[in-house]
Amino acid sequence: MLILKLKEAQARYNITNKDLAQFVGVGKTLISDWRAGRRRPSYERINLILGAIAHLGDDEQLKLFPLSISELLEWRDLNESLVTKQNENICS
Repeated sequence: MLILKLKEAQARYNITNKDLAQFVGVGKTLISDWRAGRRRPSYERINLILGAIAHLGDDEQLKLFPLSISELLEWRDLNESLVTKQNENICS
């Protein structure tokens, strides 16, 4: 499953919900939903988000941490997550 790491990317590159929403052409509420994982952006919008980060992001941070797709997306195996949760419950 693809996980959107928007909250982390915004923090790293100092981008507000308002600025990101304006650049991408959506409302701040939708940005909040993406950040919380309640909704997922389309692949087209992911591309727009990457462009927004490159355009709006703090120049110093972008030099220190060059922008890549892995800054925004992460692949997690659902089965692995379930096994980890089950093991945590057993150990508790």
